[in-house]
Amino acid sequence: LALLIYNLYRLSTQGQTIGKQVMKIRIVRVEDNSQAGFVKAVLLRGFVNALIGIVPFYGLIDILFIFREDRRCIHDLLAGTHVVQA
Repeated sequence: LALLIYNLYRLSTQGQTIGKQVMKIRIVRVEDNSQAGFVKAVLLRGFVNALIGIVPFYGLIDILFIFREDRRCIHDLLAGTHVVQA
């Protein structure tokens, strides 16, 4: 539970979890590459995406979106975010 809270805090404030920091990537807003913040990084990318995930085959479709030219999946499109090198 403590690790989950810590990762949610880091996503909200730095756009990175511990794993993203190790991989040297972070989540930012599409418009200006600024911090995504709690609503976009946690609620829209995570919580709303998980709610939609109850639809059959949604997870597969979401993953296949990575093959688009901009490499943004559905959860990125929902939140207005993208992943960049940190």
